[in-house]
Amino acid sequence: MISFATIFVTAMVFGQGTAQPANTASPQAQVVKLKAQKAPAFVMGDQFEKEHRCQEYQGDVLVLIYGDRESSEFNKQLGEMIHLAFHPTAKNLAPEKARLAAPSPLPGQPAGGRVPDVKAVPVAIIGKAPNLVKTIIRNEFRKACPDCPVWMDFNGTMQQSFGMAAGVPNLVVIDTAGQVRMAAGGKLTRDHLQELVDGIQQLRQEAVKP
Repeated sequence: MISFATIFVTAMVFGQGTAQPANTASPQAQVVKLKAQKAPAFVMGDQFEKEHRCQEYQGDVLVLIYGDRESSEFNKQLGEMIHLAFHPTAKNLAPEKARLAAPSPLPGQPAGGRVPDVKAVPVAIIGKAPNLVKTIIRNEFRKACPDCPVWMDFNGTMQQSFGMAAGVPNLVVIDTAGQVRMAAGGKLTRDHLQELVDGIQQLRQEAVKP
């Protein structure tokens, strides 16, 4: 079975038809749809030392937004745009309230049915570090992000599982059944963002079909 990393790197990290190393930033941004495969069963802690698993988000669409330090500001903006696309009432709210905004309804969904949410989760790619350094990093993230859990990748989990382009946002979309369905990377334009939002909306619609 071909790995997610191979799929992602082949689709996202290339130049003039020739594959580049996985840690090289792609000159082109891309949004790609993938053949559905079960998401890897990894466990990752956040800055509050709470553990998270992709499987815990089944029933909702999980969007993992990750990258290195150079891409952190782009990742933040991307996460906010995706959240607002599916939680329009969150606009202008304080972060702690914006996170609790209800997801937008789905056209044609039967009354009383649960609306699949879209969870945009930031993942900080940090790498190997001594325990003392990990504690310091978690403390800094707690100060900077007191209201939003940030998954902290100290083991190269995201790059090994999905691949990663350096210096730019990287993104993986996991559907309501826990399957990887989309990937994106690079400095996404407004058109790329719309393509991404449309693809996520299709996954939400798919989840409520009889």
